[in-house]
Amino acid sequence: MRFWQAFDLRLVMGWIEKGGILMWPLLLFSILTLWIFLERLMHLQRAKGDAERLFKTVGEHLANDKPDNAYQLVRTFPGPVAAVFRVLLLAPPQTKADLEEVAMMQARQEYQRLTRRLSLLNLIAGLAPLVGLLGTVVGMVRAFQTVATTQGPVNPSMLAGGIWEALLTTVAGLTIAIPALLFHHYLDQRVRQFTFQMDYYGTALIRLLSQKEHMDA
Repeated sequence: MRFWQAFDLRLVMGWIEKGGILMWPLLLFSILTLWIFLERLMHLQRAKGDAERLFKTVGEHLANDKPDNAYQLVRTFPGPVAAVFRVLLLAPPQTKADLEEVAMMQARQEYQRLTRRLSLLNLIAGLAPLVGLLGTVVGMVRAFQTVATTQGPVNPSMLAGGIWEALLTTVAGLTIAIPALLFHHYLDQRVRQFTFQMDYYGTALIRLLSQKEHMDA
């Protein structure tokens, strides 16, 4: 097992060496892509919670005139929806428009936390193929330059060897870009779900608070 691991490492290092200097930023892109995906995936998993159950329980506490119990519940509940609920429950009696503004400001903060580093992942997905293509073009120029300066008949294997080495960066760039694009799409869909929940349940809680304030008045 160790022999094959060492062999694979030597093979990869050989490809990096043959691909040229632009293989190193591509290697950095691959590490960043995997790190961002795993870090964001863990963050979103920690933020996951049953928003519907939370809303129902908070509504029951408010209906029983126990706002303190509702607040203690949302303090222990994870996720952006609970964060929006906390600021709404802590807000003093206000108009519906004021509560909507408070909820919107908190939702924007939560959205920034949810989308952190996603723009970098999207940038890598677009930049990696371009860096790979640049490496291929530079490698092709070198290969044809070598052929042009060769004295006597040209050996086809010389040109073929230079071309396949030049194509290594394009392969590496696409190998990085495709997973990065898929990772970004998956994480973006998860963020959209959280955004919908913040908007939907935040509006529903504002309606409950407004009705309660109207009844108390």
